[in-house]
Amino acid sequence: MAGSGNRVVTFMGPMKMELQTFDYPKLVAPRGKKVNHGAILKIVTTNIRGSDQHIYHGRFAGPMGTVTGHEMTGEVSEVGPDVEFIKTGEWLRGGLSHQ
Repeated sequence: MAGSGNRVVTFMGPMKMELQTFDYPKLVAPRGKKVNHGAILKIVTTNIRGSDQHIYHGRFAGPMGTVTGHEMTGEVSEVGPDVEFIKTGEWLRGGLSHQ
């Protein structure tokens, strides 16, 4: 795997996963606008849950290229200027949120 970036496991079809490299994130929206209210985590661990396994086995439809693992723990590596309660160097846990 050439280049540097984040290594991620992606769903490529039932019973087929690939390890891919994505660019490191930036505090910039897809159209180029700076995101002042965001934070970037350096992920150190993530979990594969039952829903990921169902997609892998073809029990749920999953879009090709979906990144698996949606609960993570990491160190804050960057925060935008509008972030008030999270600081660089802190450790956070994130997960799927059902609203």
